Amino acid sequence: MNRKNLISIIIGLVIGILLLGIWLWVNPLHEIQANFRNLQFPWVALAASVYLFAYFVRSCRWRLLIPSPAEPGVLRTWLYAMGGNLLNYLIPIRIGDLARAWFIKRNHQVPLARALPSVFIDKAFDTIAIMVIIIILPFTAIDLSLAMMILLGLLLIVFLITVVLLVLAASRKELVTNILQYPVKFLPNRFNTKLNTGISTFVAELNLFEHHPGRLLLAVVYTAVGIMLDGLYFFLLFKAFGIDYSYPLALLGYTLINLSYALPQPPAQLGSNEWMMIIIFSVGFGLTKSTASAIMAFAHILTALLMSFWGAIAFLRLGPELIHKIFKGEKIDD
Repeated sequence: MNRKNLISIIIGLVIGILLLGIWLWVNPLHEIQANFRNLQFPWVALAASVYLFAYFVRSCRWRLLIPSPAEPGVLRTWLYAMGGNLLNYLIPIRIGDLARAWFIKRNHQVPLARALPSVFIDKAFDTIAIMVIIIILPFTAIDLSLAMMILLGLLLIVFLITVVLLVLAASRKELVTNILQYPVKFLPNRFNTKLNTGISTFVAELNLFEHHPGRLLLAVVYTAVGIMLDGLYFFLLFKAFGIDYSYPLALLGYTLINLSYALPQPPAQLGSNEWMMIIIFSVGFGLTKSTASAIMAFAHILTALLMSFWGAIAFLRLGPELIHKIFKGEKIDD
């Protein structure tokens, strides 16, 4: 891992610890613990299964986008995705997205520049969730706080930028290529030529749905199912704590939390998840801070365990040398 990335992770970790410390200061530990007395583990097991199934559905969506000649099986694609998700969770500089493309390159002999667009477009589909929120909001009696309005605004900007880039890549490939290649021209020639070729390939591969409307429709369906499963997962966690909560609000709130991952995060979302839960479910939806904090603390631990378990299996089975490359600071595209 290079010095710049290491410094970014250390700074993020310090910020996360500070956020977590302030969170514990405003939420006395004994009040959080009181909410665990009614925890029902059958509901927890069901919630965990739904959580994993939501990721499985998204891996099926990504499988549609992986360029030929790569044709990984469903289970293998799922493991590729979980390995990348674990890295994104632990190292919040989106290196997990590069890792997913690396799995395709290593195991299916597809160049990294061709594999990366499939990951980018797959992640872009998740931003569709912002439209789900905008559709649901008028049917809820929620008074948006300033913090939630700012969050919605930032997420809408991310969505619009993504859509504009994909549309331009389909209709104005040369324009997008020139924009992305502009900063590269100031680099030495030995880097310039290689990077320009990679950028051209990347932009060309962004238009994966040309002449494939059925594939586009299926990707949208997978996305919708994944979003619904996310809401169901959080709804079941409320059930596990013995709280009668509406599914639309659970869906709306958890979708906002998921979308917030597009913004800079500390490693393992340390502290940021807890504060997002308070901003959305306590300040926004009227849930008590101790209840919201207890649910998120438990959800944070549960998802960390699930992601670590399946992510570790992915690396042990499909490419353990990637971990060595990352932490030694070696180039992944070697």
